[in-house]
Amino acid sequence: MNDQHNNESQRARILDEIEHWQSINQDQSKQHVTVYIDLKSPHAYLAVRPSLQLAHDYHVYVNFLPYTLSYVELGVSTEVSETMERKPLNEAADRKARMYYAAAREYAKIQDLPFRSPYRLLDSTLAHKAFLYAKHQNLEIPFMLYVYTKGWGSGWRDFELESTKVISSSLTACGVKMDDFEKFVGEAGESSDELKKHIAEAEKSGIAGVPHFVLAEKDGNRGLSLFGREHLSLIRIRLAERGPA
Repeated sequence: MNDQHNNESQRARILDEIEHWQSINQDQSKQHVTVYIDLKSPHAYLAVRPSLQLAHDYHVYVNFLPYTLSYVELGVSTEVSETMERKPLNEAADRKARMYYAAAREYAKIQDLPFRSPYRLLDSTLAHKAFLYAKHQNLEIPFMLYVYTKGWGSGWRDFELESTKVISSSLTACGVKMDDFEKFVGEAGESSDELKKHIAEAEKSGIAGVPHFVLAEKDGNRGLSLFGREHLSLIRIRLAERGPA
């Protein structure tokens, strides 16, 4: 009960920041820092607020985009079955997967973020389509923080990431207008091609995992394409060199 109360307290504090983040990350005419995230990735979750801090400290627009990771390619599981049970290749792979979540848990403590390891594998495809739907209304930040904190706060035990009903409710809670949502995310909807386009662009940039940061070349300054939130310090250095602080 105490852990649940603490998680809700942490989550409420994070959601209270949304208006601030929205207000400083609206001007898309500014230089972009593209950040690829996956809503099922704990390390992308940890990178959201530090990435948004770039919009506070520099004249940039932080452009979040979805990238759907493969558990098999990551080595987390040998397959993704209907049961969504993690099936590591061997003991070494199992140890690697456990460390992946253990490290995230420790970094979550530093940010005072609600976090619990997941009890099963997740499919983030629908959520990423919903993310794009929210982004068309400039509401991807509220949606992203709402889903991340709700999902990772309970280890996805209290939030069904694959549920259209749950995702729709989350969008509504974030103020998203739902007029053509079902059409957008349907099999023949625009979201499938749009998501594929972003995934292809991410792979062209050299993505190896999320969070993945892309800072384009500008005015003779070389660009960056980096995997891992630890590289935010290097991005800050490059932005400072370009003078948009």
